Amino acid sequence: MISVAVAAAVGLLATSSNSQLMRTVRMDRQGNIIPESATSFDCTKAQLRAEQIICRDPALANQDGEMGEQLWFMKREFTTQQWADLIHSQRAWLQRRNQCADSRCLETAYEQRSRELDNIWDARGKYLRRNVSRVGQCEKTTVEWIGTRLQEVQGDPPQGTSIRFTDSVRQVSYYRELAVLSSRIGDPARVCLISIPQDCPPGDERGRVYSVTDLRTGKRWELPDSSHECGGA
Repeated sequence: MISVAVAAAVGLLATSSNSQLMRTVRMDRQGNIIPESATSFDCTKAQLRAEQIICRDPALANQDGEMGEQLWFMKREFTTQQWADLIHSQRAWLQRRNQCADSRCLETAYEQRSRELDNIWDARGKYLRRNVSRVGQCEKTTVEWIGTRLQEVQGDPPQGTSIRFTDSVRQVSYYRELAVLSSRIGDPARVCLISIPQDCPPGDERGRVYSVTDLRTGKRWELPDSSHECGGA
């Protein structure tokens, strides 16, 4: 039996690179995530035990949805061969995940796979950002994605601002940044690295601040690449 999640890996995640992934999580009256609104797959079609457990567990459902979003972004950026290799490894992981019979096993599986995907994504991002890796370096790039800082929750106002560029530079803010929100996907932009935090733990590069000018609107802003500086939460 093919799992619903395997089908999602080659279906939902094969979305056109020109479209947006929209996952709005719903909450119940107690403020808990409604699992079926958070997963990357359709819970009404879940037949495997592992999928059914995920569809009953808010935390696991959200982990699954977040992984689906991460893969969606990776598909947009990877070459055909890179994506084929990633899907092959994702299918292998899903087969292992589907052997889980309880929430603890599933939680461990998602945490391990998320770290693997993060390492792949971070290595690629570091390569793409090589031209803005030192303070004072600038390059022309393109707006790839604009959204909120946190996952949108149905009924709640948007929380913060997030923007990403095709050179893998990302900026976030706790506030609704009007200059950023006036930009559009595809806008040309000039990105400059203006500061790097000091005394960071090895491998933790968060907290870099970039100055960006949208070359269509002429608006400029300065924001960090993370909600926390290196060594933070």
